[in-house]
Amino acid sequence: MRAYMAYTFYGLFLCVILYGLFIPPPASAGRLPDWVKPLPMEPELIGLKDFVLVKGGCFKMGDLWGDGDKDERPVHEVCVDDFYMSKYEVTVGEFREFVEDTGYLTKAEKGDGCRGWTGSVFERSKEFYWDNPGFSQTDRHPVVCVSWNDAQAFIEWKREKTGLPFRLPTEAEWEYAARSGGKRQKWAGTSSKAKLYRYANFCDSNCDLEWWKTRSQDDGYRFTAPVGSFEPNGLGLYDMSGNVWEWVQDWYDENYYKRSPRDNPRGPDMGSYRVSRGGSLNYEPRYLRSSDRNLHTPSNRVSYVGFRLVVGVDSKE
Repeated sequence: MRAYMAYTFYGLFLCVILYGLFIPPPASAGRLPDWVKPLPMEPELIGLKDFVLVKGGCFKMGDLWGDGDKDERPVHEVCVDDFYMSKYEVTVGEFREFVEDTGYLTKAEKGDGCRGWTGSVFERSKEFYWDNPGFSQTDRHPVVCVSWNDAQAFIEWKREKTGLPFRLPTEAEWEYAARSGGKRQKWAGTSSKAKLYRYANFCDSNCDLEWWKTRSQDDGYRFTAPVGSFEPNGLGLYDMSGNVWEWVQDWYDENYYKRSPRDNPRGPDMGSYRVSRGGSLNYEPRYLRSSDRNLHTPSNRVSYVGFRLVVGVDSKE
């Protein structure tokens, strides 16, 4: 009888130990728990509504098609870890909540405005800022006229409010996600220029800029479109090509690809310009390519640049 009880006790003890090893402890409310790192969960389970889990991997980053710019070469192998990315660009409504909660004034409001469409040209005006970019927007449109620095202020507020380590994507993460997980996609969701109007808001037959018009197509929007108005790419991400350029975390260096590390590159340690990706409503398809790189000073603000968020498995900046 004693031997039976001893074996029973030993079995129960072993079960408790195994439970502790394989069942993760409960996460504190709103925080990304440490055990998510090797074992990611569905985004909704950690409070990331409208985010998708982008499973990491390796891919060839840069101009795979040979018709890009010098700063898109050399093509090089890059590997990124898992991360969560917002399905949509940050909206006017989300930015409004931030402003109302904090009283924050953007660089455009404190300075000489934002560069926007006056009806004949794009130029800076004190009248233009995130809530009046020179054309009509609703709370479901992507916020524009925000600088890289403004985006960082929004991110800091978002972190404090939720406890989650939000940030901008790195260039490598952005391109990997735009190409539906590193696939050979010239634009986000497709490699067919003829099909691009299904995935992107760009300078087509209703565009104001004559020299960039793609007259054979019409996506239905003269200015920005509400987020999610077009088809998503293979990961369920919307507007990765077109609508608005998107700030990313990295400093810009024309020659960075020549020395980029293979694993989780984060760009140069310093620079004068920050990178934006994806093209926008007033650019032709060439500039919407998944490998195209654009640059602005961190304080620059224009009516066709916005941003989207990620939560990285490795949240170090």
